[in-house]
Amino acid sequence: MKTKNMAIIALCTALIIVGAYIKIPLPTVPLTLQWFFVMAIADIIGKGRASISAGLYVILGLVGLPVFTTGGGFWSILSPTFGYSLGFIVTAFLIGYLSEKGMNLFLANAIGTAVLYALGGAYGYVILNFFTEGSGITLKALVWSFMVLPLPGDIIKIVVASIVAKRVKKAVPNI
Repeated sequence: MKTKNMAIIALCTALIIVGAYIKIPLPTVPLTLQWFFVMAIADIIGKGRASISAGLYVILGLVGLPVFTTGGGFWSILSPTFGYSLGFIVTAFLIGYLSEKGMNLFLANAIGTAVLYALGGAYGYVILNFFTEGSGITLKALVWSFMVLPLPGDIIKIVVASIVAKRVKKAVPNI
């Protein structure tokens, strides 16, 4: 791998980490800027490097660095919101792929958000109903907490990430 690519991946991973610390607390799923950075990164640098950045972010958190919104460490896998972190890898690849194929960035980011909600929600449902003692969640409550509540903020992130990515790609075409 070229030094340029390693530097870009490291910078993008750092942006995702910074996004975890910029948050608005909600009752279940904190609203952070991680998703904004994952979308913008995937739009700008494409599927390969973006999914590596997201994967590196997850690995750093699992080995104990406090990069997740809830901290870090292997036991983070038992957090109901960890599915979103895993989903970043899949959706970074998906959004990067769609943007590389010429899809409108807003649409690519909206599709990625829908996939992230499905992955994060399914993971949260399994954790809360099968691995966390006494704190089950109904499907209705899950949809409300994991999808409806964060949706307005995520729509804003989709729009802004699309605009930022388009401008960065125009300003730095060979990134």
